[in-house]
Amino acid sequence: MQYLLPVSGRRHVTVVSREVADAAWLEKLAALLCAVGAMLMRAGERTMTVEDRIRDVAARYGVEARTFVVPTGVFVRVSGADGELAAMDFAPVRGADLRLDQVEALYGLVERMVDEPLPFAEVRAALARVDALPVRFTPAVVVLGYALLTVGLGLLQHATLPAVAGYAVFGTGIGVLRAVAARFPGTATVLPVVAAALVTAVALRWAGPLLHVEATVLIIPALVSFLPGAALTMSAIELASGAVLSGVGRLAGAVNVLLLLALGIVIGTHLVQQHHPGPHDPYDFGAWGSWLGVVLMGAGFVWCYSAQVRALPWIVAALLAEHGVQSTATLLGGSAFGAFAAGLALPSLAAFVRARSGLPDQVVSLPVFWMVVPGSIGLTGVSEILLSGPNMGNDLVTALVTVLAIALGVLVGAGFHHHRRVTLADGQDGLPTPEGSGAPEGSGAPDPAPTA
Repeated sequence: MQYLLPVSGRRHVTVVSREVADAAWLEKLAALLCAVGAMLMRAGERTMTVEDRIRDVAARYGVEARTFVVPTGVFVRVSGADGELAAMDFAPVRGADLRLDQVEALYGLVERMVDEPLPFAEVRAALARVDALPVRFTPAVVVLGYALLTVGLGLLQHATLPAVAGYAVFGTGIGVLRAVAARFPGTATVLPVVAAALVTAVALRWAGPLLHVEATVLIIPALVSFLPGAALTMSAIELASGAVLSGVGRLAGAVNVLLLLALGIVIGTHLVQQHHPGPHDPYDFGAWGSWLGVVLMGAGFVWCYSAQVRALPWIVAALLAEHGVQSTATLLGGSAFGAFAAGLALPSLAAFVRARSGLPDQVVSLPVFWMVVPGSIGLTGVSEILLSGPNMGNDLVTALVTVLAIALGVLVGAGFHHHRRVTLADGQDGLPTPEGSGAPEGSGAPDPAPTA
């Protein structure tokens, strides 16, 4: 006899496993778990975490699951308690990355599935609703959010008044370009090239004469939505964790995006002749400029990526805390140590926010990655090599070291936190099921065998 073992955490699981599961039911469950896993991958989750979640949900339905997850697809094999009947399915990871409101809704659904075996049809309908959630804000607000993101990232790099004006103009322009391109899904591949080419050409022609700043200062913040900082760090985490195939896949995707952006920069440099800046503007925002940039980035994330309004103070607080940790550690031990410290603090910070607000870790982690992970450093190195010569290649090495430091910090920090797990155990070790209990009505699970 097998039972669901109670696990650590605030909630315990005591549902009896299904000893009678026909082939058709197992096939439906395997397909459902694949669909859930594919959505979690679209939420930017690590492959190891997706595999754990799939196994937890399968155990809640009373079966054992074996999974193989890569960035492009999810394989799941489920088997009954006796191991004689089994089913396997595959789901490709298709569609755009989920927005922050979709991420929150998806993780709420997964938590419900871990708590109780929901009817298959109900889960399918919930997944469809998550995928079809409308953008919470109007296109104008989304464009404003992107402009705030651009200004915020720019303030972290070069906080002068003329540069802020340039950030705002470029951010608004690229925000409008993204809004138009969203109506034509076929332009997704070429959009990074077009955006990088336009930003580079305009910056080279007008940044110097009008704003008295170097063109490279304006290029990177305007391309913030295309920078694969999170993907680079996820790939480093997965490679360090032994998920080599997934790590290499993410790394290849991130490098591809960087190459597309570099191609756009090359095109932009050939479209116009660079006009060097005149005397620099003496007004600098000072040390507080970076903190203002963090706040603007928080607001920009909420509006641009359609997060719940209640998430705004938590996202801003998380970004401020991470910026403080990174800045302090950088002063003490250099930029690599600052990156490591920021990564180390992220799991604890996300757990703190989750416990007090109910927001999933990803709703906090994704914005923090965009700020802390200098995917922009990697592109900055590429752009400066193209615009200033080969002596800037050290920036690429700095980017690699920084990404590895953050990944190592996240891995170490995650080791201090243990998430609630669901596993199947032998009857003598598990909790007995109350007499007469069975599958919830309409749960999609077959009736359990009579208990001994």
